[in-house]
Amino acid sequence: MKEGKKREPQKTIGLSPAAIRKDVRKFILANFLAGDHESSLRDDDLLFEGGIVDSAGALVFISFLEERFRISVLDEELFPSNFASVNHVVDYVSKKLRKPRASSALRDAVV
Repeated sequence: MKEGKKREPQKTIGLSPAAIRKDVRKFILANFLAGDHESSLRDDDLLFEGGIVDSAGALVFISFLEERFRISVLDEELFPSNFASVNHVVDYVSKKLRKPRASSALRDAVV
């Protein structure tokens, strides 16, 4: 990084499902399937039921999603159906990115 230049955060608005999928797959492969070939993870593989991500890994995974995509995963959204597979995660994140940010600002003001 050059002196005097600030590092800009990764942009998230308008990410395509393909870009979300790429980032999610890359994270899972690096953190939960280290050393495995990319083809070892199918987009419909069950992440939790299949033993790819365990309960401790769930916290790491959720933190990644929140930081990378600048979303807030609410307690009431912690359903297995939202995180069951790469496909489900992509759908969930895509929906979160389409929602107006005002709802999260309101939630933060109430808490």
